[in-house]
Amino acid sequence: MSDLSFNKLNVSDSLDELASNINQIQKIVVEIEKLKKQVGTTCDNEELWQKFGDIHSTFQRKLSRCQKLISGISYVKGLSKYESIQTSRLKKDLNDLVTRYTKGQKQISSRERGVIKRSRTNSARSSESGGGGGAGADQYDQLVDQEHLWLDGQEILEREQQIKKIEDDMVTVADMMREIGYLVHDQGVNIDNIEAHIYETNQNVDEGTSLLGQADRSVQKRRKRKICLIVTFIIILIALILTIVLVQKLQN
Repeated sequence: MSDLSFNKLNVSDSLDELASNINQIQKIVVEIEKLKKQVGTTCDNEELWQKFGDIHSTFQRKLSRCQKLISGISYVKGLSKYESIQTSRLKKDLNDLVTRYTKGQKQISSRERGVIKRSRTNSARSSESGGGGGAGADQYDQLVDQEHLWLDGQEILEREQQIKKIEDDMVTVADMMREIGYLVHDQGVNIDNIEAHIYETNQNVDEGTSLLGQADRSVQKRRKRKICLIVTFIIILIALILTIVLVQKLQN
């Protein structure tokens, strides 16, 4: 579904596509959480940062699609309770995943800043030791190379640019989530209204049931009173007849 038509939106298909994109974002988050551990190690190289760039491009593309789907669904009037609840659940899942992704990106940025700081420190120490002019300096440089604690000047500049790009991308992601957050709030209000109507309906049903019970008991009481009156009338009538018969026999 390339372009969303809000008036003819198939909510069910959109929810399925939204769930699929969120599942793909989850895989991206898991991969980032694994790769971030390589920052500052011997695996911290240009290939790793190329992976970071490719992953983030895919992440932004998927997140942008989720944003469009959620926006489209929010324009649909008369969502069922199930559709509203499912939409809110998917939004929450998306928000949780983006939070994890953002945390991972911040950790990557923080670790790489540590690498840059160590690299500059090691470079200064190397210069102070004579620029590699002695045996002690050679041993120190070998140790640094083995532990991969330093980058040269050009690499430092490149990594600083990559860190800056991560931070700029996180601002973009935050803006996208802020817009989705507004849609979450609006949808949440709709769900609250649905729940309120359901609660009010249940209250009315309970009240109606109570009134019907009271009416039924009242009818039963009136029926009992009528029966008592009829029985009493019959007894009085029989007593009256017996009295008349008895009087006539005495007169005869």
